[in-house]
Amino acid sequence: MPLPKEMRSVTVHPTQPITTTITTVAVPQILAPNEVLIKVQAAASNPKDWLHLFMLGVSLNSGDDLAGTVVGMGTEVSKFRIGDRVAAFHALGQPYGAYAEYAVAPAYTVFAIPGDMGFEEASTIPLVSLTAAITLFRRQGFAAPWDLDLGPDQECADKNKNKKPLLLYGATAALGTYIVKLAKMAGIGPIIAIGGGSNIFLDYRPGMEQVKKEVSGYAKRYNLKLLNSIDAFTENKTWVDISQMLDAGILSVFSSANSYDESGVPDNVQIMYTYVDTGHEGAYKPGMPKQATPEEAVGDVDSAGKFFDWVGNMCREGKFSVHPFDVVPHGLHGVADGLNTLKDGQARGKKLVYIVS
Repeated sequence: MPLPKEMRSVTVHPTQPITTTITTVAVPQILAPNEVLIKVQAAASNPKDWLHLFMLGVSLNSGDDLAGTVVGMGTEVSKFRIGDRVAAFHALGQPYGAYAEYAVAPAYTVFAIPGDMGFEEASTIPLVSLTAAITLFRRQGFAAPWDLDLGPDQECADKNKNKKPLLLYGATAALGTYIVKLAKMAGIGPIIAIGGGSNIFLDYRPGMEQVKKEVSGYAKRYNLKLLNSIDAFTENKTWVDISQMLDAGILSVFSSANSYDESGVPDNVQIMYTYVDTGHEGAYKPGMPKQATPEEAVGDVDSAGKFFDWVGNMCREGKFSVHPFDVVPHGLHGVADGLNTLKDGQARGKKLVYIVS
């Protein structure tokens, strides 16, 4: 069946409250050699979908998480066929985003999904899982599960490389849950996880001073040297207190709105900002804080491709579960409602998904 010439696409505006407009635009007919054109069945929101627009003062189709079927490919794409069921991470700020009937993504950030996985489920995976992967396996320096040697019993013989503690703040947020998921799959641990709503995590609600005491107690009891930490919350200067729980090492953060130069951060703790689109661009944007070296950022592109190939395999084998999600009513017309729910902190730890087709 030939492609339609036009499609509906959402533009998100940084207004109070957030508003959207739906316009008719051309369906891309010519693709770059490494691009995949996808008929979008479901799209999912991330906080950056509204945050970046307010920071930059721009309006655009800011959706980057999607799932659907392949309807077109560039000349260099060989691993997909027309009709394949896929999920994809669209490049941030580029044309043909996820909030539309058709979207475009580089082939290396597209992965196949099995027939028993719903499009709604699959759309929740790409951006947040790659953020977790870049953080753990690029910035924090842990060995990635797809790079580990496998023994005859399919256990990772090299998992001992990852047998060191990880301190995680914000474990019950979507990003935190993916960090825990990937860390466990890579054999990283023990994990000291701080969150809410679960008795398996240290509770953050009594306050940071109590959290510090509990973390210190665990470290002393089990003779742990804390050198790796992740602040999956990254708000209200949480990173300052978390940095003070470490013996030294690296603390990963996720907001580009801060400089992270507070005097309370110990000199022997290096704060490192994860910008997920280094997986597309191989570079940070000018002015972003606490960047990795240019050489390290360039390598994120190849790592992103390996990661999504691995995720596709794990999904096919039933070993990759998704984060809880809610479907927002009214499809593309519901995007404004979903983003306002995120902005107002009312998502309650769930991903928000829109059924497009």
